[in-house]
Order: sequence, then structure tokens, then C-alpha cells
Amino acid sequence: MQANVLVTCTEQSYATQDSTTAGEKAITLEDSRWNKCHIKTINLLPNALLHQEARGQGAIEAILIRNGFAIEGSQSNLFIVKQDIVTTPPKSQNMLGGITRDIILELCKQNKIIVREKNISEDDLHQADEIWLSSSTHEILPIVVLNRHSVGKGRPGVLWQQLIQLYQAYKLKVMQAPNGQV
Repeated sequence: MQANVLVTCTEQSYATQDSTTAGEKAITLEDSRWNKCHIKTINLLPNALLHQEARGQGAIEAILIRNGFAIEGSQSNLFIVKQDIVTTPPKSQNMLGGITRDIILELCKQNKIIVREKNISEDDLHQADEIWLSSSTHEILPIVVLNRHSVGKGRPGVLWQQLIQLYQAYKLKVMQAPNGQV
């Protein structure tokens, strides 16, 4: 028997500081996944269903709520900004940490941006000045509408603009470094 190979390609665009990025919409949904989300498996059906529900409501992503706390997106990690402090939930069995998340944390520390890993209540999420979602496919995505309500001023915030610039510079540095070592 001969193996079959299927390859699909999709053009990908990323949010950049100099683009016309207006931000995206997200919704919150109750986290219906199992209790070992930190284990990367091929069982991503609950994530896919939650993501599909968000898309069906005109949002790019679902931010998952478990026991009153915002955990992560169905396909991304979560950051909020309140009073110039960047906060992301700590790694736990309820979330899958990401490479982009780790880079953002490191960039914040290197650039003296106050960053904390602590639980984000649903109220904190709704009162945030800025919300970002991070993933390898979307990099750092500003959320400007959550559950049909504006986030902050309803446009990408100042700290997002700073972080996306730092992230783009980091990417360029990695691409130019021998063997991708920075």
C-alpha cells in the first residue's frame, strides 16, 4: 500500500504596528474541556468546537472561563493589561503554555514592562484596558471587542503597540541569527 500525503496551505497575515490593524472580536465561553489541558494531545475536538462556536458568533476566538477565571483562548494564550501592568494566567493543568506566550513574557522582562502571572477573574477580563491573544499563527492579536463591548478605547492599546514592535524585532533577529540562536 502506498502512503497518501495531503498538504494544505493558507495565506497567513499577522498584526503589525504599522498595519491597519483595527483589532479583533472575541467572546467568552464556559471551558468544557477535560482537566489535563496542559498535555499536548491530538484530542483537540473540544477546542475546535469552542473555536467554531466563536466563529459562528462573528468572533475570531473564544476566551475560556473555568470556575469564574479566564484561562486561555480555544487556540491561544491570554494576556490583559490594566493600569500598565501586563497579566497572564500562570501555567497550570487547565492551560497549554505556548512559545509565543513565553517570548512575550521574556520581552516584557527585558524591556522593564511590568508583567505578572496570576489568575484573571472574569471581572478582571471585562475591566481590562487591553486584551491580547497570542499564538504561533496569530502572534500577538489585540482584542478590541469582547462579548459585544469595547475593550478599553475600542482600539489596539499602547502596550500592544510596544509589544508587537518588540516581537517583530525579535523575529527579525532570530531569522538573521545563525541556526536561529539569539
